[in-house]
This record gives sequence, C-alpha cells and structure tokens, in this order.
Amino acid sequence: MSERFLGKLFGVSFYSPIKLDSIVQLVGIFPELILKQTEKGDKTIKEATDDIIVEVFSFSEKLQQPDSSTFIELFEIELLKKEEESSNRYISDPSEMKWNFYIRFKISEPLGSDQNTLHFLDKYTIEADANQTLKDTKTLVFKNSEFLSYKETFIASKKVEQSLILAFSELGIGITYPKNLASEAMFEKIRTIIEDDFFTKHTTIYDTYYERPLIHFSDKFGIVMFQEGSIPFDGKASEEKEPADTNKLHSFFSDNYNQLNNTCITDYNFKKFEVATSIFTTSIFEDSLINKIILSMTVIEVLSNKVRKSDEEQKGIDYLVNIVDKKNDIDENTKKKLIQSLDSARNESIGKSCKTLVKNLLGGKDAKLFYNLYEYRSQLVHAGVLKDDKEEMYKIYYDAYSLSKRLLAAYLKQLNSSTY
Repeated sequence: MSERFLGKLFGVSFYSPIKLDSIVQLVGIFPELILKQTEKGDKTIKEATDDIIVEVFSFSEKLQQPDSSTFIELFEIELLKKEEESSNRYISDPSEMKWNFYIRFKISEPLGSDQNTLHFLDKYTIEADANQTLKDTKTLVFKNSEFLSYKETFIASKKVEQSLILAFSELGIGITYPKNLASEAMFEKIRTIIEDDFFTKHTTIYDTYYERPLIHFSDKFGIVMFQEGSIPFDGKASEEKEPADTNKLHSFFSDNYNQLNNTCITDYNFKKFEVATSIFTTSIFEDSLINKIILSMTVIEVLSNKVRKSDEEQKGIDYLVNIVDKKNDIDENTKKKLIQSLDSARNESIGKSCKTLVKNLLGGKDAKLFYNLYEYRSQLVHAGVLKDDKEEMYKIYYDAYSLSKRLLAAYLKQLNSSTY
C-alpha cells in the first residue's frame, strides 16, 4: 500500500496509514518541547504540556478517518505509558527558579578612575575585570544584585545594556563585545563553541526534566544569564588620559534607565532603537575614521521609516503603471519588472526619509547638517575616499557622532512618551 503524506507536527512527519513509530517519535520529543517552552520562566510545566497537547489534538482533527481515530488512540496509549514511567520522578518547575545576569564588555578607552567599584541605583555595580583596576582596564563587568524570574531578569538585562551604551557614549566611550570586533571575533566564536559543547556533553535529558552542572561561565562577554545557586567558572603600555567623570556616568545612566523603565522590549520601535545603539556604540569603538562616519550615519538610517510620496506623485505612478500594464507589445516578464520598478518609486529615498526624521525630531538646522554629512557618507561608501584631508575627516566624524547621539536621545524621549 502506498503511503500518503499527512503533514508535520513538531518536526515529525506523518503518513497514512498512521504508524506507531511516528507516534513514539512524537511522544519521545515531549521533554525537549516542554523544556523549550518553560526555560524562560513564563510557563509552568503543566501550562507548556497543555499547550502541546492542544496542538496535537488540533492536528488530529484535521485528519480524515480512519487516520484521525488511529492517531489519537496510539498517541493516548504511548503518552500514558510515558506518564507511568516518570510518575515517581521529581520535576522542578522552571517558573519557580530565580535568575540573575552580568554583562561583561569592552570599552574603547579606560575610565582612568581610582575607584574600585561604581554603584548605580542601589542594585547595580561596575567593576574591572579580574585582577585589573578601573584606572587601566578596557574590560568591565556590570553586575546585578537582584534574583528574579527568567522573564523579569531578561527584560531588565536588555534595558540595562541600552542604558550602559547611552551613558558611556555621553563620555565619548564606546562599548562592544569581541564578537563585533574583527580582531577578536574568531577567538570569541571558538570560546562559544567550546562552552556550548561542554554543556551539551554534560546535559542529560530525561522524560520530563533534564540535568546539567549548576555552573555558569564568569568570563563570557555580553549579557550572561545564570541561575540562582550556580557556581561561577572562569574558563580564562597605555595612553595617559584624563579620568572619565564617573559622576556624569552615574547621572547619564540613571536618566536613560528611567526613560527606558516603562518601555516594552518587544515593541518594534525598541528593537530598531536597540539595533541603532549597537551600531552607534560600535562606531565609537571603531578606530577607522571612514568606518566611524559610515556607522554613525547608519544609525540614522536604522531609526528612519519609509516615507510615502505625495498623493499627486502616487497618482502619477498609478498612471504610468496603468500604461505599462495595457501595453500588448511588452512581454509579461518585462512588464512585471517595469511595474515593480515603478512601485518601488512610491517611497522617498532612504536619504530623504532620514532627513525627514532628523527634521521632525531635531529641527531644520540639523536636517541641513544631515544632508551634508550624508553626502560625505555616500562618497565613502561608493568611492572609499574624500577630497578632504585627515583633519577635516575627523571633523566630519565628530559632527556625525554628535548628530547621531542627539537623534538617539530625541528618539528615546519619543519612545518613552509613546508608552503612556
């Protein structure tokens, strides 16, 4: 008898007539499915299991008889068998676990401070990396004293990261992680592979729970989440500058944190803001003036939205599309491409959209500045050079950095006001 494909459920393929092997495979991945839905702490094991069961029954209802009845009968028998095997095992509920985070990052230049620890909002600290001081090191660790649910900790960590980026940028200091730097990206990738391999080899998945060593790597870069009670494990000539004003850093951080406190991290505009600040802080960290200018202007591009042309222009495009569509001496493929080209002209260019954003948030003077800077940026992207000498290049970068910084601040203010 030939087999007829019925569909896939959680990656498992089913054919008619229904075979027990496929049902066994489906029930066998239940622990992994439950783990994925509960590890963030926003669902209990029961809630995750119920959701999965609902999807299973929904899948069966779409099948025709006798496949539908056979599917449910075999599924219930196999599920009951698994429940009996694991009924005497203790299952810890991820929703009851408490989590924390740290952020380990590199800065473009040392703070130059004689302090050992910087304190923020009575629950956060910034310290130098192991066996170093805030005066000389470029590697810092941001620590949090609160243990919360996974979801609460994750949300807090993302807002803290953005507050750090903005606060340090006010001092002209960039923040980045090695994965964003060409010189260190490969080493960081190898580190990540080794760490992932360690947990893969030391994790055992049972029917309804999993076991792994309760440790976390304490020397990773970026936002690192770790469970309460886990043990930290360390996988393991400077330019004299004026010390950074840590009082200003405290003030900038607090101001930005307060503005971000009521924002939703899943909001589309927040995600755009997150990408923009990532590019912005990398532009500060970057050494090349050309890259600095391009990245600073890219920040503005990320924050901009598509702007539709006027109604009159739309009517003109409609007229041209209609003419092309009625042309019988043009083959369909060419006609389709021409219409797509005309439709793409319904929106303003990215440069004009950016200029509109700058004008709306900062005013006409900065919109004119943007226009000049964007012209320089275009020359660098397309030609790789400018006619200006090195001193002029630095001025262009500083203007681009300043404009992007002020636009981010205005965008954040708008983002914050839109949440009320």
